[in-house]
Amino acid sequence: MSLKDFAYRLLSTPYELIFKERLGHQTAELFLSTSYAGIGTLFGAALTFIFLILGARILGPQEFGDLSLVMSISLIAAISMGLNLVATVNYASGTHNDSVRTTIISTSSIEALLLITASTAVFALLSPQLSYLLGVSAAVFLFAVAYGVAVTCYTLALNFLRVLFSMKAYALSAAAQSVVCLALFLALVTNGMKSWQSAAYALSVSNLAVSLIVIYYVRAHLTRQFDWYWARKIMRYSVFAVPGLIAVAFMGLDRILINIFMTTAAVGLYNAYFLPSITIALTLWGIVNTTFFPYASRSKDKLALLLKINKVIPYLAIVLVPLIVCAEVIAFVLYGHQYAFSLQLSFFFALAATVYVVFLSYTWLAASVGASGAKMSTVCNVLALLVLIGLDVVLIPRIGILGAAITLIFSYLVPTVFLYSRKQFWARI
Repeated sequence: MSLKDFAYRLLSTPYELIFKERLGHQTAELFLSTSYAGIGTLFGAALTFIFLILGARILGPQEFGDLSLVMSISLIAAISMGLNLVATVNYASGTHNDSVRTTIISTSSIEALLLITASTAVFALLSPQLSYLLGVSAAVFLFAVAYGVAVTCYTLALNFLRVLFSMKAYALSAAAQSVVCLALFLALVTNGMKSWQSAAYALSVSNLAVSLIVIYYVRAHLTRQFDWYWARKIMRYSVFAVPGLIAVAFMGLDRILINIFMTTAAVGLYNAYFLPSITIALTLWGIVNTTFFPYASRSKDKLALLLKINKVIPYLAIVLVPLIVCAEVIAFVLYGHQYAFSLQLSFFFALAATVYVVFLSYTWLAASVGASGAKMSTVCNVLALLVLIGLDVVLIPRIGILGAAITLIFSYLVPTVFLYSRKQFWARI
């Protein structure tokens, strides 16, 4: 029996149990592509997990809190830099014509270069005002901007591999980024640089290095061709999506609010729970979404995908909640005595992680519809942010990090219920 046949049999049993139908060829190919991405991503995630655990242990709550702020603010900075990334995947995956796909990739890469250059210049110019507004030092803000550039380049490069369905190359790239990051961090720490800057350097350099390798790999599709039709179409989708992207990036405000109402050390403790819960959930979803979003963008029957998601949700909750709690227990053992563990907090973060995966499943399926789906996804992300800010401001001053964990649950649950209830939207797809 070949490895491919073994994988097919391994997947077909749970698939037939959940969906009450045989695993078709197209679905099997989707699972196979996802498994390639999964191997590389999980290997990379394991090394990233080690990197963050070592970072938390070596740097301590204060420095680890500053690193958390850098990572959160970088997401905000990356919004304008990566404005066209989701639209690129949607349209490039949706076409079966390779020359059209090449045109979209080339046009998108030129747009991205212009957006990154302009955004970096604006952030650098306004760094004193923006760092003051966010309540962080100028050094933290500028590192966050630099990391935002690196993340945008890395995401753009890996998106090229996604739309080309080069999942083996995607897997190798995801693994390579984590290897470089961990190795560089250990080298810097060994040489006495035991501060958040060492981790920030490692993250930025590893993302940029892998980006350059991937761009060289797909150079045949980077023809310097700029097509105004696709440029306008990509930006139209992006304009509808941008409020949602802003909302997603500003979900990191929970750390800033904890820093305001509590301490930077409390941000480090919050991030210690966030890492083995929400971050792991996002990693697992990222593996699925590597192929799910391009597949959904190309699919003509998105309603069938929605029904399959609904069938998976109960099984997801049964598996994911205890898995996340176990991951949190292991993480806190590795963190060391500096971080106090609470089973109550771990359960609420595990529940939030599960709801988060469901939320992502719905919003990304909606986003695959096109411009109208981008609007709906944006509404859900903005709603999530409003719930997060509203509840955090009320709960963090009263019950601390527990309030932030409870807020996460409702910030993902409320828009999920809202999207599920939009019968007219789902009927149109």
